[in-house]
Amino acid sequence: MLQAIDRYGNKVTLFTKSFQEIVDIKKSEQDFLCPVCKGAVYIRAGKKVIPHFAHRSIKECRSFEGGEGVYHEQGKMLLFKWLREQNLVVQLEPYVKEIKQRPDLLLNIGKKRIAIEYQCATISPEVLKARTEGYRSIGITPLWVLGAKHLQRSSTNKLRVNTFIQFFIHQFSLDISPRIFFLCPSTKQIIIVQDLYMVTKQSALGILTAHTLPQVSFLELFQDTLFTREKLYTLWDKEKLVFRTKPRNRLSNQELRWHRWLYSKNLYLHTLPSIIYLPLRSQIIMQSPLWKWQSRWVIEQLVWCKIGGAINIESQAPIIHQNSRSNEDFPLISDTYNPLQEYMSILHQLCIFRQQSKTTFVKQAAIYFPTTIDEAVAADKRLLRKLKKQNKGMFRR
Repeated sequence: MLQAIDRYGNKVTLFTKSFQEIVDIKKSEQDFLCPVCKGAVYIRAGKKVIPHFAHRSIKECRSFEGGEGVYHEQGKMLLFKWLREQNLVVQLEPYVKEIKQRPDLLLNIGKKRIAIEYQCATISPEVLKARTEGYRSIGITPLWVLGAKHLQRSSTNKLRVNTFIQFFIHQFSLDISPRIFFLCPSTKQIIIVQDLYMVTKQSALGILTAHTLPQVSFLELFQDTLFTREKLYTLWDKEKLVFRTKPRNRLSNQELRWHRWLYSKNLYLHTLPSIIYLPLRSQIIMQSPLWKWQSRWVIEQLVWCKIGGAINIESQAPIIHQNSRSNEDFPLISDTYNPLQEYMSILHQLCIFRQQSKTTFVKQAAIYFPTTIDEAVAADKRLLRKLKKQNKGMFRR
């Protein structure tokens, strides 16, 4: 732990002291107590060790929960110093008695309290949910920051977002895009990945912004940097081409069942309409892949709708419930868009459907089915070019 209580009841933080001050404290042979369990602790410091306190005897103590080593301690120190240098009221490792939890940092901004957890080790969704709900139960907003070692970038705007990382997607409101926070103690950078669009179940497109801590304020972490339509659909053009043309020698059981379903409809991948497999922000909550649920929605619902006929997405709510994941998988998402509404809004932009009300859409044009792979690729490009030129949409651009 980074703090302990001295004989006078004062909290002592070792890493804020010089090497000589720490030496003098050790020579004085003062007694120190754990601020949580009140057990005896002693100073550990050296050239290769971050100055900290350790228990003299192994016992049950909540201060051991989530211990993650040097990397974690370095990150916690950086965040504490960074916040304090902004003249913010911040506590290091406070013990919150009401919920028996000890966040890494507790920040007060006006009337708002924010618990900052720097998470480097892998934890279960149950632990994340329990700790998050604990904070919220007493009016504290949780903010989880992942160790940058969990950030796996495959290109400028594409990264691996495995199931563990998905737990840490924050969406504070519909006005702020979904985002993930990372911290690298070695480079002293905080990295924000925002405006996330899931490509597959474990990869996403996003805008990655790295800030050296002294050059950014805490409040600037919540500013939105969004994809332009040009950028998003240019990136998606590449993903759509891969979707159409990549070799599928080894299919998962889910993919195999999907291809068999297409075959039963006398359809193949290259004959699917271009409106299938379009990017949605709200895809983050979906269990079913884009290509699966969008193809079923288009082929089973939209194709059969006559021109002039209406589709009410409110009556189709079971489709979303059946294909979405549990709220427990996203404890940090307070609200998100309805995937069907977002998808139909795109079809409205493409003039295939006209939005009559919030939940009702009227069909305006037939849905085009290509017959060859060349036709399909050309149709994909035409559609994405059209979306790039749109001036209206659900989101700010």
